Amino acid sequence: MALSVLESARAAYENLNDRERKLVTVLGVVLVALFVFLPIWLLTSSIGDVQEENEQIRQALRDISRHGGELAQWEEERAAAERRYQTPAPPLGSFLEAKAREAGYDRPLEVTDQPEKVSGGFTRRNTRASLPGVGLRSAIDMMAAVENSPYPVAIERLHIEHYQTGDRYNVQLGVIAFDKNDRGGRGGGDAQDDGDAPRRTKRPGPPAPP
Repeated sequence: MALSVLESARAAYENLNDRERKLVTVLGVVLVALFVFLPIWLLTSSIGDVQEENEQIRQALRDISRHGGELAQWEEERAAAERRYQTPAPPLGSFLEAKAREAGYDRPLEVTDQPEKVSGGFTRRNTRASLPGVGLRSAIDMMAAVENSPYPVAIERLHIEHYQTGDRYNVQLGVIAFDKNDRGGRGGGDAQDDGDAPRRTKRPGPPAPP
């Protein structure tokens, strides 16, 4: 059967004119080239894709290695923030008065407590304090002591007036504290849930709760 097929093909080829024979020859060369070079091209393309994927993996590993220190630092900061929330801040009024005395301010503070707010498993306490006639150095030392305390507190509001002569200023502070609740939801007393999550302050201090 194979011989008959070959004989039929040879007879058909011999019956072709010169132009048709040239076209058949070109077609045969193209088919041979496809059978020979197509597998090689596919293999080369596959190898190139694998090499590109390997390079992407190596680049990702290099990025992880390069940023490993930053990732460790972020994790350390997160753990430090969690530790701060484990120690609730004392009543903010007495806390601010103590920091003011440590900074050398010997006059009584005008303290006003704001309503507590509960959001996302945290209770936010807010207190505003006025320091009339305080020296600038004492005010700065007091604010630094508040921000650097081991408690989850932060200064969210600051207003300074210089209506007096010399080193005497009227300073108003807004200080917030975040208490982590054992259970989410409402807290006791006058606490209310307004849906506002605690915001991150730009000054050094405890990061906002997640």
